[in-house]
Amino acid sequence: MGNRQKVTITVDEAILKEIDKLSKSHGESRSRLIEDAIRVWREKKLEKELIDGYLAMAEEDAEMAESHMEAGMEVLK
Repeated sequence: MGNRQKVTITVDEAILKEIDKLSKSHGESRSRLIEDAIRVWREKKLEKELIDGYLAMAEEDAEMAESHMEAGMEVLK
């Protein structure tokens, strides 16, 4: 990982308690836990974007195949 920067954030007290509980139970610092959570969030976001893109491509491919099939049927008539 690159250069590390110290930042200050404000979070809800209940979330901070959960972060502290998780960091203690996993033996990780708050920073590491939050970094990991952001990393997972980014990966999930990318995964969703890829899935959405592939689904859109599949729909376009199906529409194109349908139009080619209709054109082929016209030729056979």
